[in-house]
Amino acid sequence: MIDNYDQEGIVEGNVFRNLMGMLKTFDLHEIVDDFLGGFWGISRGLVLSIIFIGLLGVLWRLIPDLPLFAFEWVIGTLPIWLLPTAVVGGWKSWMWWARAHYLTTQSPVLLEVKFPRDIVKSPRAMEAVLAQMWTDSGETTFFNRVYQGQVRPYFSLEIASFGGEVHFYVWTRKSWRTIVEAAFYGQYPEVELIEAEDYASKFQYDPENHECFCTDWRYEPRNDAYQLRTYIEFELDRDPKEEYKVDPLAQPLELLSSLQPGEQMWIQFVITMSRDQTRAGSWFKTTSRYVKLLSDEIEKIRLEAIGATKEEREEPWRRGLRLPQYRQTEQIKAIDRNMGKLPFNVGARGVYIAPPELFHASKYTGIRWIWRPIANPQWGNQMRPRRWHNPFDYPWQDLWDMRWISQARRFFDAYRRRAHFYTPWVLPHNMMSTEPIATMWHPPSTAITAPGLERIPATKAEPPPNLPK
Repeated sequence: MIDNYDQEGIVEGNVFRNLMGMLKTFDLHEIVDDFLGGFWGISRGLVLSIIFIGLLGVLWRLIPDLPLFAFEWVIGTLPIWLLPTAVVGGWKSWMWWARAHYLTTQSPVLLEVKFPRDIVKSPRAMEAVLAQMWTDSGETTFFNRVYQGQVRPYFSLEIASFGGEVHFYVWTRKSWRTIVEAAFYGQYPEVELIEAEDYASKFQYDPENHECFCTDWRYEPRNDAYQLRTYIEFELDRDPKEEYKVDPLAQPLELLSSLQPGEQMWIQFVITMSRDQTRAGSWFKTTSRYVKLLSDEIEKIRLEAIGATKEEREEPWRRGLRLPQYRQTEQIKAIDRNMGKLPFNVGARGVYIAPPELFHASKYTGIRWIWRPIANPQWGNQMRPRRWHNPFDYPWQDLWDMRWISQARRFFDAYRRRAHFYTPWVLPHNMMSTEPIATMWHPPSTAITAPGLERIPATKAEPPPNLPK
């Protein structure tokens, strides 16, 4: 009986059943990525290299003069593949160079956002700030995008802790500084935006003196249509009294405040207007991928709620009067609500840095799952840690820490460049509306009392206009 099994036995049984299921279907993708990669920690590149070398050896036995045979085929088919390859390669190389050249001409600025103690506005105000950053300026024409290599503005919302002192930053182009300041001052007139030294560019990673854990966060286990537990689920949109507020940013800020001198944690959200397109019924008609994705998911949930799924159409006895479940109602409400908000492409990343003697597993586990307070993996989404240092689970995956150090160097380069969508770092991203972004990055209210959160002692205001001169 199953009651006599312990949890470990149940897990091992599930693994065995999953393995048998994969072998039965012989899905190479599942075997390579899920079983060999996810369970045994063997990389896809290694598995495919072994398969390739094995097949190459068999082919070499069948064709003794294989190198000469392959060379003759390459030369013989040259008129067929040379022109398409040159066009595609040349196009990609030009776009890479043009964008890289354009980005090098842009001067960035890092603004530290300082908050007073009496901020009481809900994250709704932050949504209005983000709406001002939703722009495709610079990508208006084909000439702008292709010849000049211009890309739409992207911004970085950051939280950094240096030994327990927590700071909020906004990174932008200097040409957009006025727009960003106007957006913040319009909703938060009591805050101060001060130009600060770029802490990421100042930091020099040294594997002899620094241990670090780098991670990205991605929407899982469902697609981008499904939502996190945003500030609306925490009822902050109703502006409760300070003593009744449950701010989802409280736990992350407490973790950042708990660091010891010498430890650092950085969190970064690189955002830009989402213009992703998808096919809409024909090859020549496109529509917003964000809107289509959300609309399709709402339709799937609606059909499930009324009993019109494929299984129920094939088996009439399953049909009948059905009431929507709470889960289905809340899913549709959240998806539909976010469809009416401005979508961004979002790249989220974080890092924990400490000297070797202070580096603690609990701290890097903390930053991996720092967004657990807003997670809804049962029937929504969560910010799951991915990339960089997350895949290293077994000793044979990284002998002598070579890959670990290489990934750390690459991560810090992408972080200091605030690069996620364009040259030289094009990484997987999520589509989010202003609602989840404002949940994870907003001026902390008075309800948050994290000891390391730096606040200015008093608000500032303009002097009365009738003062004597």
